[in-house]
Amino acid sequence: MMHRIPTRFALLTLLTCLAAGSASAQGLDVRGYGMIGSVTFAASDTFESVVGNDSGHLLGRGVEVGLPLGGLFVGVGGSQFKADGSRVFVTSTRVFSLGIPTQVTVSPIDVTAGWRFRQFSRRIVPYVGGGWSSYRYEETADFAAPGENVNERYSGYHVLGGVDVRLTRWLGLGGEYVWTRIPDAIGKDGASAFFGDTDLGGSSLRLKLSIGR
Repeated sequence: MMHRIPTRFALLTLLTCLAAGSASAQGLDVRGYGMIGSVTFAASDTFESVVGNDSGHLLGRGVEVGLPLGGLFVGVGGSQFKADGSRVFVTSTRVFSLGIPTQVTVSPIDVTAGWRFRQFSRRIVPYVGGGWSSYRYEETADFAAPGENVNERYSGYHVLGGVDVRLTRWLGLGGEYVWTRIPDAIGKDGASAFFGDTDLGGSSLRLKLSIGR
């Protein structure tokens, strides 16, 4: 749930700080981060018909490890988008709102490998990366009959680029752009089939506060 993210991140931060000392002795840089951002979905017509908007807020957290191989790093992060909307009814020509409250939740997990360009500056470090993404899509409606709610997971890939600014030795602030493609995830029935939307991915802008080396 979205409201549990700060507690989980606090625990992740504590574990990261404890691990960073021993990891740095092995040539590894370990950092945990919290993230807030905005996402715009590729399936814009589908999201607009169900929740009234094709974009919204993201909250997330994760961990990154810098390897002793130049600027190479790996990381894993999770985030969540949540919005309230309405069930829809689809005919051959139109999509109608049924007025039945519905909650849509999209929970991405991203596994990333990338490169930090440390030769330019020790304080301001641009980076690029890419990797595997897994999206859980949940759609829960009031008064839903058994089997009507949706809870599925789909896989795809992402690419990203950003800049990390070291505020202190252990604290950093960064911004990044992420583009994700989750093909053939939707479009089989309902509003997504009517609009021909099949990609659950999209693009996001993220602000990340990190603790660690």
